[in-house]
Amino acid sequence: MPSTPDLLGAVRTGTDELRRLARSTHDTIVPDCPGWLGRDVVAHLGRVYASVSAIIDARASGPVDPGDAGVAPTGAAIMEWIDERCEAMIESISGIAPDERVWTWSDDHSGGFYHRRMAHETAVHVCDLQRAIAVTVTMDRDLACDGIDEAYGVILPFGMKRRSRSFPTSSLHLHCTDGPGEWMIVPQGDAVDVRHEHAKGDVAWRGPAVGLLLAAWGRRHTGVVAFGDPHASEAWSSLGI
Repeated sequence: MPSTPDLLGAVRTGTDELRRLARSTHDTIVPDCPGWLGRDVVAHLGRVYASVSAIIDARASGPVDPGDAGVAPTGAAIMEWIDERCEAMIESISGIAPDERVWTWSDDHSGGFYHRRMAHETAVHVCDLQRAIAVTVTMDRDLACDGIDEAYGVILPFGMKRRSRSFPTSSLHLHCTDGPGEWMIVPQGDAVDVRHEHAKGDVAWRGPAVGLLLAAWGRRHTGVVAFGDPHASEAWSSLGI
């Protein structure tokens, strides 16, 4: 499997690109986020960053309302606001050790959860903005592979439970075409068994690591080619995150 990514480095790289794109996508329709313009993606990420900063800074044992810091201003002022939210979030996550205890919405109550979560939340939405203006999607390959692990091992199971839904009954195999990386995903009600192995699923997706990650997040036309049961493929594609 690919190497473990530098998550804090990925957060810094991702937020730098986010801030650059914020200025060129402000009024651009973002097809991967239906109903949103670029400024809505920026506002969403800023709220997430403010919430994470509030939780970590308080070493909270439960959710924390970030207050006004999580409210995006209108107009051009959003640019200065997202700069502030990015810097505050980076300072917060850099100041907590991966094994330090803190509240999260998952079963992993550690600082490392937020290192990983902020890296992937940022990276995927940066891709959304890049795709909105038809520029080449850029993401570190090791980060994309770790994002696939997180998507199927953490994010999708949480979403299924929250919405009282079950995974498709079909199995899904993922195969990277741009380097090492395979996943066998076997549904178990509102959870999945994720194994790194070569195996035959009811449907197989082949594509670059970033394309497989974006497909896991419900994005379409990501360079992934599907083999096997088309209905099973559509069921997995339609889960979204």
